[in-house]
Amino acid sequence: MTFHTRDFSHLKAGKIIRAGEETLVSLDRRWTAMTRSSEVRASALGLGWERLARTVGIMRNSYVSLVPVGLSLLGLAACGSGKSGAGPDLHPDATAGTGGSGAAGAPAQLGGAAGVGVSTCMPGVPATSQVPRMKDAAYNAVMKDLLGVTTVAGDLPSKALAPDYDGSMTAIAWDGYLKTAEKIAADVLAGPNKSRFIACDPAVGTCLTDTIKSFGRKAFRRPLTPAEVASFERFKNVTPAGTPAELAETILFAFLASPSFILLPELSAEKSLDGAANKLTSFEVATRLSFLLWGSVPDDELNTAADNDQLGTQEQIAAQAQRMLKSDKVAPAVARFHQAYLGIETSSHWLNNREHDPKFTKFTAATYSPLLAEMDSFFEELVLKGGTLNDLFLSNVGFVTHDTAALYGLDPAAYGSEPARVELDPKQRPGFLTRAGFLSTFSNYGTTSPILRGAFISGRILGIHPGEPSPDALKKPIPDGVYTTRRQQIEALTGVAPCKACHAQFINPAGFVLERYDAIGSWQDTDQLSGPIDGTADVFLGPGQLKTISSPLDMMKELAALGSVQRHYAEQFVTFATGRAPNPNDACAVDKLATKLAQANYPVLNLMADYTETDSFRLRTVGP
Repeated sequence: MTFHTRDFSHLKAGKIIRAGEETLVSLDRRWTAMTRSSEVRASALGLGWERLARTVGIMRNSYVSLVPVGLSLLGLAACGSGKSGAGPDLHPDATAGTGGSGAAGAPAQLGGAAGVGVSTCMPGVPATSQVPRMKDAAYNAVMKDLLGVTTVAGDLPSKALAPDYDGSMTAIAWDGYLKTAEKIAADVLAGPNKSRFIACDPAVGTCLTDTIKSFGRKAFRRPLTPAEVASFERFKNVTPAGTPAELAETILFAFLASPSFILLPELSAEKSLDGAANKLTSFEVATRLSFLLWGSVPDDELNTAADNDQLGTQEQIAAQAQRMLKSDKVAPAVARFHQAYLGIETSSHWLNNREHDPKFTKFTAATYSPLLAEMDSFFEELVLKGGTLNDLFLSNVGFVTHDTAALYGLDPAAYGSEPARVELDPKQRPGFLTRAGFLSTFSNYGTTSPILRGAFISGRILGIHPGEPSPDALKKPIPDGVYTTRRQQIEALTGVAPCKACHAQFINPAGFVLERYDAIGSWQDTDQLSGPIDGTADVFLGPGQLKTISSPLDMMKELAALGSVQRHYAEQFVTFATGRAPNPNDACAVDKLATKLAQANYPVLNLMADYTETDSFRLRTVGP
């Protein structure tokens, strides 16, 4: 097989090899040594393009097979989301259960014993992965900020990537990065965003070298080492030579396929003053800041601060955080955190419960998506405008379209397809738990579900988990009888052992208060079974706190004022920010943030900035 200089396929083959070799060096010597131990790889690095093309299949397989081993040795576990759900999807005529929550944002597990789980503060810096992987949402934002790329083949840049997951890089996941990098490199160099990567003629002077240094600073979020620059420059010396345009595209591919780009390494070995932890470099702090607050790469101002080593103190970090929170770029992070707080993720009721019985004429196939979008808009509106935690539970702000207006008792004809901000009835619609997006997904196909709604409030909001239901309990049908309300059915179903102990105290009561809303989230005074709604219940809010509550508004007021709710919210933010499950070391930061949240006028947005002042934000200890 013979390749000609103009045949770009040989360069593409070479790109795959070089992308691996040049960047593995920068991550860790052990990984580098391991990759160089491959005889095939070591010999191929010195070959010309023709022989590289012949061996690319072997080389690619060699690299892929080494990645999982290297990642596992170095503890390069990705920060991913866990599975969660508020409980089993109850059929109208059967099964009841408390439900559970997954690792990300999970309430405390107490081994089946009812109660409230709280981690006690133990000073110290918790262990963490030193090289987390960029999440898919961040990948999309980074491509937009770096290269102006918002779509690849008509979809989001991350479409071809593996969904976010925990664990080492797999062959399939790695292949997704390679294919996406190749498409983006080709599109950028052939399109209007070319200057975002290279602003000079690659055939002239030091253009390619200057581009490697300038773009590499942004892509790797730190200056490249001389060895890394030289490694990228090797593309210019291979034979047969590619055209300058081909070389530029190959270099961009190599950056986007680089582990130093895909991963977010924290490899500083500098010790803190007490020697107990490693102090992050200013470049690593800048990366933590930008990916936490913006979900993307640092901007020029943050990069300049890092270049000048001005991110080493709490005061310096806090100043940058406060600046960054004034940007519109923080909105997606606000939405993502609250999605994590509510458990809006794969396998949850939020995403799996999209349809309802046609008897609910207000709910159509077009209703679900704007209802879910309203949840994001609600949190963004309140948080970005200085709202407090109290506001999240009590605000009557809504965002409606012609497909959702009827659920709120509004005239659909007055609204279009774009969400319109409205103020709903403050007594009927206080806070996010009274939005139809929550109420309709935590229902059954044809009926309400006090169990799903009550379990959600117990687990997600209060952090109470009385344990999993027995398998036999999940198979129980509603007992035969004459019922005039859904509440009566659920009381009959769960009012006997072994269900009664948990349901009567921890789960059902909060759900009964929300019986004021039907299966699609509309207000109701009369049950579908013809009886009047009984929305009064003794709700367990914590040890020694049993309150008789008669309306959704009263329940939201109680929840907003609870210290346990404030602490659980703070705990979920720290979990979101770190990718770590709640632990005694992080509990110290949680306690401080919860104290701030309890202040009447404390803006929720400040939580993000105040967290960056903690020791665990600028220090780390090596995780397993």
